[in-house]
Amino acid sequence: MAKKDYYKVLNVKKTDSDEIIKKSYKKLAMKFHPDKASEDKKKEYEKKFQEINEAYDTLSNSEKKQRYDMGEQGGFSQASGSRGNSQGGFSSMFEDLLRGSGMGSFGREEQREDLDLHYRITIEFTEAAFGVEKEIRVQKNISCKKCNGTGSKDNKFENCTDCNGQGIINVNQQTPWGTMRRTISCERCNGQGKIAKNKCEKCNGSGITSSNEKVKIKIPKGIDNGQTIRVQNAGNASKNSSTGDLFLEVRVKPHKTFNRDGFDIYMKFPITFSRAALGGQIKIPTLKKEVKVKLGKGTKSGSVLRLKGHGISFVNNPYQTGDQFVEIILETPKRLTRAQTKLFKELEKLDK
Repeated sequence: MAKKDYYKVLNVKKTDSDEIIKKSYKKLAMKFHPDKASEDKKKEYEKKFQEINEAYDTLSNSEKKQRYDMGEQGGFSQASGSRGNSQGGFSSMFEDLLRGSGMGSFGREEQREDLDLHYRITIEFTEAAFGVEKEIRVQKNISCKKCNGTGSKDNKFENCTDCNGQGIINVNQQTPWGTMRRTISCERCNGQGKIAKNKCEKCNGSGITSSNEKVKIKIPKGIDNGQTIRVQNAGNASKNSSTGDLFLEVRVKPHKTFNRDGFDIYMKFPITFSRAALGGQIKIPTLKKEVKVKLGKGTKSGSVLRLKGHGISFVNNPYQTGDQFVEIILETPKRLTRAQTKLFKELEKLDK
């Protein structure tokens, strides 16, 4: 059986953090939960739901993920996944899903994800290589300063009549596994259990206001184009004191000299015919400085030199660094002086 692409199933990248993988899993599991399917799509959702859990079971376990990345299928078979096992499997993940996304704190998790912000930032090639601190402006909801986020003008409240002051409402829902009681956050009081008698004039009782805020971002060395940084609690605020996160997608500008592949960098370095024939010492630019390299006699065009440790630092391990690969290109002169023409003619005679 062909190996499934678990990263594609969860819509994540191989370089994404455990937190991003978990977040993507929860979103997809909530989206394709069989409870949310119409009758004609029940089987489709159940199959997709199981596939999502199968992928997460492997990618959330460091040992299974390592085996999977090395080419093995990973420790979640269709048979064992549908039955569950003593170590958790589909069963434990399903319970976790119920706790974290619907039956219990279901609504709260969904609400928190709605508070997240997603932005992009463009940085220079060298900034990605060495890391940089940036400050960006983000339009976000913050706790109302006039009422301290309570939504009340005079700090006087009364119990919410929809939830009787509990902040939550229990509803019964039919699922493929039978009737389940689902606890959701009360919409009228936003889970607070109480409502302001007199609304705050600045936020109209919402407890939040819109603001253009400065956020400092520490971009780690080695980050690559398309990767995402998560800044905890830098997202939107809500009346119930929950705060979302800021997810920042990094775009890296191309460099005029270097190209990147993973943590290695590549460049082309032109030399003259005489240098290629005679060899000798040359100076090659790297990300940090020029380094001297001894070139052998008779170097051919297309030869590749490896400068160990002159590549990009690993994001999760700054003590591990990629290499720099230099392709030697013989440069043919387009214009010759009289002296050069004379020398090349003499050389041509010797070649014959």
